[in-house]
Amino acid sequence: MKKKIIIWTSIFLGGFLLFFGCEEFLRRKIGGFAGSYPFAVTWDFNATEREVINAIIELKKENPELQPPNQIEYTIKRDTGYIWESSEMKEYLEKLKIDSLTPLPPKTWNNYYHDYWLIIEFYYPDTKEIVRTWTRPDFDTTITTFAFVSLKNIDNQFDNRLINRDFGFFENRKQINKFKKTFVEKINEKLAK
Repeated sequence: MKKKIIIWTSIFLGGFLLFFGCEEFLRRKIGGFAGSYPFAVTWDFNATEREVINAIIELKKENPELQPPNQIEYTIKRDTGYIWESSEMKEYLEKLKIDSLTPLPPKTWNNYYHDYWLIIEFYYPDTKEIVRTWTRPDFDTTITTFAFVSLKNIDNQFDNRLINRDFGFFENRKQINKFKKTFVEKINEKLAK
């Protein structure tokens, strides 16, 4: 009887360790299978992106300690602009040399690019870490995705740790729960008003 218990315990323990090891490998080494932010943790808000951004700005105004030191803007602007290497923009630059009043051409997919993510940084004053997040509108513009991307030590700008990749299992869960309580729940409260 003791042999059966030892065998079943060994099988159960071995299966658990194998499952845990596979989950840990997939989470830390592979992450998501595609995209620019494969390790990010995301939440969806039933609000437009503008409403979510306004809630974040309001949260930062009410809690100035959440704003990273030496950062004036509440959000980091999207990287948008003309693609100056496009043939249309090269032609515009040539015309501009002749006539300084030449208007900019209308924005098209060929001459203008939009970054999909609006980067927003928060600050944990207790650990002196900058929390990098982003928002983006969903295809349904009444839904906005909010993501937790990484933590960076304010004293060491090269210490950028991605969530779901650079933390062990329990520390990762701890960081996600802290983020959720500190930011996600408070943003949800503001959106509910």
